[in-house]
Amino acid sequence: MDEATAEQIGEIARLYYLEDRSKVEIGQRFGLSRFKVARLLEQGRQEGIVHIEIRGGNAYQDLLSTRLATHLGLRSCLVVDSGGSEIQIRERIAQAAADHARTLLEPGDTFGISWGRTMRAIGERLVDLPPSLAVQLTGTVGNDPSQSPVEVLRSITADSSVRALAIFAPLFAGSAQAASVLRADPAIASTLAHFPELKLAVMSVGSWRPSITQLRHFLSDADVAHLDEENAQAELLGIFLDADGRVIDGDLADRRISASADDLLRIPHVIAAAGGVQRAPAIAAAARSGLLTTLVTDDQAALALLELAPVEQPALRHAGLGDAAS
Repeated sequence: MDEATAEQIGEIARLYYLEDRSKVEIGQRFGLSRFKVARLLEQGRQEGIVHIEIRGGNAYQDLLSTRLATHLGLRSCLVVDSGGSEIQIRERIAQAAADHARTLLEPGDTFGISWGRTMRAIGERLVDLPPSLAVQLTGTVGNDPSQSPVEVLRSITADSSVRALAIFAPLFAGSAQAASVLRADPAIASTLAHFPELKLAVMSVGSWRPSITQLRHFLSDADVAHLDEENAQAELLGIFLDADGRVIDGDLADRRISASADDLLRIPHVIAAAGGVQRAPAIAAAARSGLLTTLVTDDQAALALLELAPVEQPALRHAGLGDAAS
């Protein structure tokens, strides 16, 4: 198959996307290497030979969600349509994440939220919740109140059945000593004390490389250099991960005021809401960390994630920990 025809590329795509055949199996059938199969799959999408349309509730969406969860080693994935503008995609992801979170909460539960544009959209859709407690998972980044976790809390607590606890402190203090003093402040400490009882956490995923995170603008040159040296790939709650999902320690971590990786590992349900093909390597790193149980993303990001190496062994979460805690 020196020159693959549109029909051959279509058949390869059908076997891969619809029959769940591996690239090795397909390569053996057509006399190709798995790398050539991967290139032809990409060529099919780029040239419009393969057109995937995902609509809510159809069989293909369910198949893609199931395949992605298996590929990333997650309990579940929810995939939405990537058609339309970036804002429209974000709103679909937010709606799916909010709907899923609502199914997990029962009266008296405590849940945590982070910050950012996607989280604000989720907060606006977290309505009709049972009487529960919403806890801010991180300090505040920058001085734009519209993007702060406090604003997300305000949206959620518009429903009077939900109480809220905020963290009135920066995500990153100026020094480890300053962070220690802030964590010990009675008002802040009383919020942090609720982390062990969290049943659910909802957050977004930031990408360090390529840079799709608002945090870079608020870090010093020294912080940026350290993260680059440590091959940072993803960020969750100010927790930076390398491509293998390992947590990057150092001065920046000591200055962070947020839920920790250990805190996340104890939470039965950790939902990450993140889309976009460029963010795929960061999402994969987050999955490899073992900190997530569920991903909500769009179909194009899902396809890009399926092209990456599968998650074999999460770096942190012990197998079955989340199920045991449920």
